[in-house]
Amino acid sequence: MASIIAVTLSAQATDSNQKNSTKGYVSPADVHVTVSPAAQQKADALYEAVKKAYAQGKFSADGVVDKALYHNVWSPELAARCLRLVADKNDRAKAELGYLYTFHKTAYLFPEKQNEGLSLMEAASRAGYKKANDYLGIYYNNKKDYARSWDYFNAAGTDHIPFALTIMGEMYDKGYGVKKDRTKAREYFQRAAMLCDAGGAAKYGSALQRQWYGKVDMPDAFFWTYLAGEFGNDIARSNLQLPLRGERFGDDKNTAFVLNSLALANGFNSTVGHPLKDEPIYKEGFKPGVISRGQAAEKGDQWSLFYLGSMSYNDEFLNRSGDFISQCYEPIIVPAPAMALVYERMADLYRKGDGVKANPTKAADYTRKAANLGSLTAYKIIEKIPE
Repeated sequence: MASIIAVTLSAQATDSNQKNSTKGYVSPADVHVTVSPAAQQKADALYEAVKKAYAQGKFSADGVVDKALYHNVWSPELAARCLRLVADKNDRAKAELGYLYTFHKTAYLFPEKQNEGLSLMEAASRAGYKKANDYLGIYYNNKKDYARSWDYFNAAGTDHIPFALTIMGEMYDKGYGVKKDRTKAREYFQRAAMLCDAGGAAKYGSALQRQWYGKVDMPDAFFWTYLAGEFGNDIARSNLQLPLRGERFGDDKNTAFVLNSLALANGFNSTVGHPLKDEPIYKEGFKPGVISRGQAAEKGDQWSLFYLGSMSYNDEFLNRSGDFISQCYEPIIVPAPAMALVYERMADLYRKGDGVKANPTKAADYTRKAANLGSLTAYKIIEKIPE
């Protein structure tokens, strides 16, 4: 492998005209697409295929749940139809269907179903399905019933879903339902970040900049805030002062891009009472951070490889290089949301022959893997979803 440290030291982008590549990964909880009649027909066909396979014994009840969660990346309604097939006999199906009915980002699709959703999650919890406790904790947190929320999070044990970890960190941060403890809040944000929760990564990056959460670490603050943007948190991305309008920067922190970004970020933050200042995350975070991450990547650190490969793929801070991206991405294994992004981008490289020899078979294989891990872009390609 070519020296990653050398690339990170020398490959700052200088082209002021090329726009950033857009992120293709969308988490199942964050997407709902209003479908065309043709797409609705496709949804009906996918449902009938699952229903038929289950009736013929080709899918177990758990297999139906797996398929429902796969389809959820595109259509929560389709996922709910599949889950209803087995919800009377499968605790996973009860919990997942209840979550769709009650989670604030999907509940609006299922009017009058909130009470049923709550009952489904409670039934799954009583049956010992731990994930249902996290779902109930999230539900009651949203209802501001923090004591009950915390009870359910405790009942879930130690193996939490990433979003639940972020909420638990927020509860420690604010003292909601538990004694205020910002050190513990930061620990929970870190755990969520390591599992690719976008909100958790953003909050962890923010906590690393502030001494009341513990030791200040600007390079890691920059690192995790950047990854929060990769995981889907666009506010974290803008607050990090990334090139919002396609501008580039040199060594001078007073370039147009930095000034524009600060103005935009200040405009947002002033509305919530925390205007940004010229904080050292830029000058003390990026430069030493990217060098140390290059050194860690040389030793095989997975997140450092993901970070550097992503900056190159997006043409942010590091020049776009298909060869460098593939060297960073191909050896890594990270949690599902980030891995979906890796597979999707590797498919793009092999499809175009960008830095690697064009290989349609490999491109198709990577696309399939990305779809299975929640990439909406890859899902639409694999399932041939009409626009």
